[in-house]
Amino acid sequence: MNPYRENLSKPLSVNPFRVSQAVGGVLALQGFFRSLPIIYGAHGCVEAVGEMLSQHYQEPIALQNVSVHDSNLIFGGSESAQDALELAMSRYKPDLIVLIGTSLTEMVGEDLENDVKLFIKKHSRTLGNCLVLSLQMPDYEGSLETGYARMTERIVEAVVRLSGGTNRKKRRNRINLLAGPHLTPGDVMELREIISSFGLEVITLPDLSSSLCGHLLIGNTKLSRGGVPLDYLDKMMTSGCTVAVGECMEGAARAIEQSSGIPYHVFPSLTGLQASDDFFEFLRKQSRTEVQVKYRWQRQILLDSMLDARNAYRGKRIIAALEPDHLLGLSGWLGEIGVRSFRAVSPSSSPVLDKIKGEVQIGDLEDMELLAEDGADLWIGSSLSEQGALRRGIAFEPMGFPIFNRLGSFLTVSVGYRGTTEILGRIGNALLRAERRVHK
Repeated sequence: MNPYRENLSKPLSVNPFRVSQAVGGVLALQGFFRSLPIIYGAHGCVEAVGEMLSQHYQEPIALQNVSVHDSNLIFGGSESAQDALELAMSRYKPDLIVLIGTSLTEMVGEDLENDVKLFIKKHSRTLGNCLVLSLQMPDYEGSLETGYARMTERIVEAVVRLSGGTNRKKRRNRINLLAGPHLTPGDVMELREIISSFGLEVITLPDLSSSLCGHLLIGNTKLSRGGVPLDYLDKMMTSGCTVAVGECMEGAARAIEQSSGIPYHVFPSLTGLQASDDFFEFLRKQSRTEVQVKYRWQRQILLDSMLDARNAYRGKRIIAALEPDHLLGLSGWLGEIGVRSFRAVSPSSSPVLDKIKGEVQIGDLEDMELLAEDGADLWIGSSLSEQGALRRGIAFEPMGFPIFNRLGSFLTVSVGYRGTTEILGRIGNALLRAERRVHK
């Protein structure tokens, strides 16, 4: 494992693929029922956030905006923020509102937390069970992964505060599942099904599997459809344990443990043979129930698929541009199948980068193209990086966020035995296609 590096001498970012942490925050809120994110920032930037998420998931996105005007910058924007909150409450009646600050509000010193406190104090009699929060998410730091994790942790902390004492009776057959941003709605569905097969009740947050999975609903609403209901999260404090998928979710898991004593277990990834074995063994011990026969068959199928695919992967050089947790999971199972080398570029720093087997640096898509100059058989990344792969003449496989030009990417499964088999075939076929193209 090599330490990651950052090119501090580079004066600017060329062709960046880092996604704003505000996008991650809005994405996390889609996994909470009847929620409404309100971004306090430039109108065009907010439109871009909604458009990016909508194109990736091909679903409407719950999102509102408080525009920044000259008067806000000079006299303060507290009145505008409270007007937006009042309008949202009266018109949409959400269960959860989060006022999200951006670089603009951060630079002018807008106190969003105080704005929310004043709003709650003024409307305490009419709010009912609605939860109103604020969170600063400036664009100059973090990425989608950090924004998603911070938003989840903020909501968990609020629910913990409202739930009260720590002496509530715990249920061993109930598990909290904290699903990281690198998981698709299809992945979350698969994990819920696996955990339920052990006779365990699952409380998933954020639950994108019931909000951005492509279901058809009648009517129109500005609020998130699907996701975990806020009142259901109270049960979270009586679970037997918490499972966090992705190391960025450890903060939320730790908040639950510190308030209620519920132990947590972090799985950096659930893709790959060893990672899947560890997950099933954990569930077997937690539930005191044996693994179902269908999952034993899935494991055998995965082993056979790994044998079949070994020649497609042997000696191959793969480069990737993804979020840190996603890179860690990808490098793990590629190491199991025996690729020659794995090199990657991450959009932001993270402690998990030290754990990746291979060369990793923090940078942009120009850095990816420089990696490609040293030779690569496959380029893995979001749609933002596809043109770079084409320029270098390297086979491209879409993965991560955002993906614009593929259908059903948000329903792909890459976790557990079945998901690992699927991604093994997907990447393997991309390598075989690239090999045939070279021979032509």
